[in-house]
Amino acid sequence: MQINPIILPSWLSSKCVFQQGVEHKIEGIAAPSATVTLEIVKDPTDGRKVSKLDTDYGVILSREATTNAKGRFSFTIPPYKASSDAYTFTFKCLTDSATLTDMRCGDVWVFLGSDFLSIPMKEANATKAPLKRKVMNYLRFFKPERSGLEEGEEIYKYEDKTHFKKAEWIKVTDTAKLADVSSSAFAFAYRLSDQISYPVGIVDLSYNDSTILNWIAPFAFDRVEALKDVVKSIGLYLDEDAYKNLLRIDEKKKKAADLKEEYKETIESGDIDISMQDEIKRLEGQDPDDIKPLDIDFPTTDDSSLNTAKGHKENISFSSASQLDFGMIPEKKDDDKLSRADERKFIRLKYRMSILYRTKLVPLRNLAVRGFCFSPDKGELVFERYDLFLMGLLTTLADVFEPKEVFDDTVMPSILFVTMHPNDVDFENPYSVLEFNENFTAFTKMLSMPSGIVSMHDMLLPDKTISFILGMRLATIALGTHFSPKMSKSSPEPNDIEIAGNKRIIKFSNLNSGLNSQDASGEITGFAVAGADRIFYPAHAKSLYGMCVMVWRDDIEDPQSITYGFTPFPHDATLKNGEDLPILPFRFDRDPAYFAPDLSFTHCDKLEFVGKRTPESDFENLEIYRTFKGKGIISQDNIHKLTGSASLRIRYETDKSLYGFEPCLEYASLFSPIEIYGRSKIQLSIFNPDQKKKKLIVEDFGEAEIRQQLTWQTITLDYSEDGPIRLNSLRIYIEDKDRNGEIYIDAINFI
Repeated sequence: MQINPIILPSWLSSKCVFQQGVEHKIEGIAAPSATVTLEIVKDPTDGRKVSKLDTDYGVILSREATTNAKGRFSFTIPPYKASSDAYTFTFKCLTDSATLTDMRCGDVWVFLGSDFLSIPMKEANATKAPLKRKVMNYLRFFKPERSGLEEGEEIYKYEDKTHFKKAEWIKVTDTAKLADVSSSAFAFAYRLSDQISYPVGIVDLSYNDSTILNWIAPFAFDRVEALKDVVKSIGLYLDEDAYKNLLRIDEKKKKAADLKEEYKETIESGDIDISMQDEIKRLEGQDPDDIKPLDIDFPTTDDSSLNTAKGHKENISFSSASQLDFGMIPEKKDDDKLSRADERKFIRLKYRMSILYRTKLVPLRNLAVRGFCFSPDKGELVFERYDLFLMGLLTTLADVFEPKEVFDDTVMPSILFVTMHPNDVDFENPYSVLEFNENFTAFTKMLSMPSGIVSMHDMLLPDKTISFILGMRLATIALGTHFSPKMSKSSPEPNDIEIAGNKRIIKFSNLNSGLNSQDASGEITGFAVAGADRIFYPAHAKSLYGMCVMVWRDDIEDPQSITYGFTPFPHDATLKNGEDLPILPFRFDRDPAYFAPDLSFTHCDKLEFVGKRTPESDFENLEIYRTFKGKGIISQDNIHKLTGSASLRIRYETDKSLYGFEPCLEYASLFSPIEIYGRSKIQLSIFNPDQKKKKLIVEDFGEAEIRQQLTWQTITLDYSEDGPIRLNSLRIYIEDKDRNGEIYIDAINFI
């Protein structure tokens, strides 16, 4: 039995990757007042023979230290270069020794936060691409328990956890354990290692049911006083007493939950304990049904005053116990019972400050890293001054991880952020996610450390490859930040604008690889412009030489502002650079304005769009148009068109001389009724291929004859009501005396 075993940091173990290019501080515990030695051996892994005179291999370092009275010791090892060579660390103290084998020197990244970064491999699908065996051998992952609670731990204690119990480094050959590793982390590590050709280690800390508040250390609130004030104002600040009181509330809730489960089992077995239900109510702070005077029959005499109680004129028989005044007996305090004050003070785990710092970050102290990847949680939308929370997070990370002092910019750690996904939109405040991401992006520009941000607004449909794609995008900006100045350091953003008449030419950062529009016609969707009235309308946009975008709208002579993808669900904002990084949604200013509603149905060049049928449903492909009267086939035509990539071709069969179709405006993601300010007319471009006499009728706008000619014709109708155009529906009829017909519609405009 080892009385004083050598205890090393949790992150320092066999199969680990340690950071290249920086010093490492290793702190451990062994026998008190004893000598500890460290020997580092380096061996080639490519099978080549090495001369005994080669100082780069064999024993490359020997160190000796003396433990203090508590057995603590410390070693500082010099920087090493990244390579595929194997390292062995051997620690010895008296009769004890600890040997760490199969170690590598490379880059170490920390993944923390929530959302897509926490999706494990077993719940995701990789993109279809062959994996290289050499690259796979470079990858290592360190994954503690997702929740931070290990075997035998049921609560988040106030005290810091100094060591993990079972966390270990995982190689790709450990397939069962690899299944629980973050799929984003795997994709990130693979792409990064494939490009730099040396080992990459990922410390996978992300946890889906967490917020940034869980990761910030208590001392960070003292260092960032404004953050402390904000957290106090929303009732989430916890000192030691408040936290331990919260643990007592947890214990009460757990007792009630456990008893409920036991009661459920008794019902299923048929062995019902009636008193158990009352006990559950008591623990939950309710009054049990059986709190009544006990029916105990005290003996009485015929002339007892109890026989004439309650105003009875004749002698009656009843329980004497019911006449006792129990109000004179002081009520016993029930510590197990949940009080209303307890319920008011209760805080959900994801909003408890520092719980993941104590359980997942503290054991990693002194780990040297290349950088961090962080993704926010939907629950963080409620936090005002999110920049203060980010400052608290960075303060925490700077204290825990190495290097703390950087004299060479090449080893300065970076932080890469992921924007919040549109699926997190609050329907009561539709622009909240856009504003959150806007502030997020602004924060990265204030940092002195390298930073970047990746948008996910273009990946709306549920897809098990999303987390892998996210990992590859993060790897792209990691490469641009640390290795290749020609690669993107972040998702592209506008950084310059030129004026050319009523057109605006926008230039972007991080565009060395050029623009990549998904529309073969060259028409770019997602842009909107506003004039002096600050009312935004969808705009035309085209790529110029693949390096900038020209934006305009014919009826706005002097555009005052421009937005891109600035809608709650930017399904039409698909512009990317050549490295598959989407252009971040933006607006040129934050002045009050009426932003353009989703008018994608007016383009008439698609039959489906990505949206939400209800606020609770997933994103899906939804039909844009439908027939509501008669029969019809609505299709796209890529040849007969005026603008865009296609027009609508409608072949119909009338019902009582009428055919009717309409855009589907009832979807939750359209936020109907759609309000269009500053416009009072509707304008449709129509082609009548069979040259028959027809009439166009638009609900709430009027009707007009469709001319019998083989040219595109524009029909304009006035809105029949006062105020802004307000659309709950937009029913369009074609009146045709013949039973069958055909019509083309290319664009619907409001003027």
